[in-house]
Amino acid sequence: MHTSKRIYWLPILMIITFLIDGVMMNHFSAFFMESGYTLVPRIVVITLVLFTFIIDHSSMFWFAILVGFMYDSYYSGILGIYMAIFAVIVRVIGHIRGKISINPFTLGLALIFLLTITETGVYIIYTLIGIQHLTVQQFLVQRLGASLILNIVLYYLLYIPLKNFALWVQSGISHEKISLRAARRNQGNSYHYR
Repeated sequence: MHTSKRIYWLPILMIITFLIDGVMMNHFSAFFMESGYTLVPRIVVITLVLFTFIIDHSSMFWFAILVGFMYDSYYSGILGIYMAIFAVIVRVIGHIRGKISINPFTLGLALIFLLTITETGVYIIYTLIGIQHLTVQQFLVQRLGASLILNIVLYYLLYIPLKNFALWVQSGISHEKISLRAARRNQGNSYHYR
């Protein structure tokens, strides 16, 4: 099956958001941790959630695995944590995509839920391994709450450009599907008349 060339822009943009996450943490870490709160920018998760809701393509799962592998390799050092969490995010969105109206508010609520899954999953795994030493109350107040606020602000700042990019990619995929259906129909008609 022929794939729209626009879909190949997704891994490039996901890598860019991966790098932006790292740059934000590196350059603004004093600001993000100054008040005793740990603000963790998750632009990769924001992008993944928005793209998975808008772009209907089977490769989104594999993009999530790829970005999760990069995240694990570079940020956590333990392979499998973010790969699994990002794969779960894509699967959850796949199950609820058709059941909710896609608008900035509902996507924001879904993002809050999926960011909570991400942060809580990482916290639980790190606590079990012995890397994380925060109590549940400290985690909820100092890390989860602060990170959710930061990422919701980032989501609303990035919503329009990311949505427009996702719609551009989806229009290429949709156009490709229509072209394939027409080609198959014409091919079927040519066999029918022989």
